[in-house]
Amino acid sequence: MRSNVVGSAAEFRRRKEQITRASLRDVRAPAPPQLPILRSRLQGELLARLLLGPEREMTMLDLAVMLRADLGSVMREAERLAHAGVLTLRRTLAGRVIARDTSSPLHEPLAQLIMLTFGPAAVVAEEFGRLPAVQEVHLFGVWAERYAGIQGVPPVDIEVLVIGRISPDVAFDAAQEAAARLGLPVHPVVRTAAQWRADTDPFLREIRAAHMIDVTPRPR
Repeated sequence: MRSNVVGSAAEFRRRKEQITRASLRDVRAPAPPQLPILRSRLQGELLARLLLGPEREMTMLDLAVMLRADLGSVMREAERLAHAGVLTLRRTLAGRVIARDTSSPLHEPLAQLIMLTFGPAAVVAEEFGRLPAVQEVHLFGVWAERYAGIQGVPPVDIEVLVIGRISPDVAFDAAQEAAARLGLPVHPVVRTAAQWRADTDPFLREIRAAHMIDVTPRPR
């Protein structure tokens, strides 16, 4: 009997320490440089998942997996944002689900801020900018049109033009990382600088003729 009590006490202390460490991570997490008015990068990434792209509901667990974050930290951030009226929480048989609150007066201006700081432009630039052989990165397609203010259907994916000498596999890996952060498929099109300058590819001409967003990382 005594061993069971001791074991239970040890387990209680272990769980308490885990919760304390998670709470300290929340408090000590630095404000994101992209938008320092936010509490943390996690908060920005969470808002990007829910405010950008197609409207959707997500369970806390699915959101934590997508964000590659501790479930407790995600729940705390979600609850704070729900209390602020930015997101909505409701209970289902699968657990609590969270979604954007389009009726909130904060929704549109906050979504614009998140699009500029944690949206596809920022995420794609960051992920592809890590590749040394990349010379230019551009967004095109539906997302670029919505970013430019052209009305139309919401984007369901992100199309990226990558200029440089990189293999399709390397571009695919970077696209997968960006897709995991954004919660939207990312499709890269890779061309060399010579192919881009030649202007003989009908597909590239079509891209040039449409709206493009230059997200090439600039040296600091």
